[in-house]
Amino acid sequence: MKHTRACSLVLLGDSYTTFAGYIPQGNWVYYPREDVPDVTDVEQTWWRRLIRMRGLRLLANESSSGTTLSTRVREEHTVADAFVSRMRRVLGPEGVGGERAELILIFGGTNDSWMDNEAGALQFSDWGEADLRQVLPATCCLLDFVTRHNPDATILLIVNTDLREEIAQGLAAACAHYGVPALQLRDISKQNGHPDARGMEQIAQQVDQALDRLEG
Repeated sequence: MKHTRACSLVLLGDSYTTFAGYIPQGNWVYYPREDVPDVTDVEQTWWRRLIRMRGLRLLANESSSGTTLSTRVREEHTVADAFVSRMRRVLGPEGVGGERAELILIFGGTNDSWMDNEAGALQFSDWGEADLRQVLPATCCLLDFVTRHNPDATILLIVNTDLREEIAQGLAAACAHYGVPALQLRDISKQNGHPDARGMEQIAQQVDQALDRLEG
């Protein structure tokens, strides 16, 4: 059974999914921000819109601005900030305070693309430190971990617009291997590379529609 309505939710994301006061202390915040002036309230974010639309209950928003799927991170970050590291905080065997998410949304890869991180090749086991510095091996490691520890959850990986082709296609291929649906976003309104209020609404609508298809 697919859990996509009135269920518990965990988010694993980057700047697109942050808002001050709604992510763990010590994580990097993007919203609200002057260069996207029309996103001023958390209720405007794509994920809060989605929570209202589907009656979801948020267990954790493990998002941090500027972070990468791979462990090749920005100068101000550490390896612990990468998705492949942070996944362990909320998507491991203990879940969130002992509770497992019924719905897991993963939204990353944007910073890997912007930083020109090496895509690498799909790799389904035996990940070493050098492998995890590449986007596709790190994504496979993440999906392997999340699917093994959350076998009953509905998992959706969201693929941003305007990613490098080898990353966008590689994310979809990794998802296909692990049986995780991938949603390729389309035509998202942005300012300075980040969704504005209209873009947030568009993301929420497209994710909502993707979850409806999974229920179908």
